Amino acid sequence: MSRPFLSRSAIADVIKSQERTNAIQKREGLTGHPVRFTVCGCPDPNCGGWHTVKTDTTIPSAEECAAIIKTDNAVRKRKKNMAG
Repeated sequence: MSRPFLSRSAIADVIKSQERTNAIQKREGLTGHPVRFTVCGCPDPNCGGWHTVKTDTTIPSAEECAAIIKTDNAVRKRKKNMAG
C-alpha cells in the first residue's frame, strides 16, 4: 500500500494557512482577489504549502461571469455547427 501524500500534521498546516490567509484577506479588504495554493517542496514532513492572495488579478462579478459564459457558449455552438 502506498504512503499518503500529506501527513496529518501537513494537512493541519495547510488548513491553518488557509485560515490565516482568509483572515488577512478580509482584514485588508482583498476579498475580490483570488487565493492560490502553492505546494511546498521542502523535506519537512510537517509542511504542506502556503496560500497566496493574488493582488494583480480580480475575481469577476456575477454579471461579468454571465457574459463570459454566454460568449463561450456562442463560440462552442459556432464550432459545433462548423464541424458537423
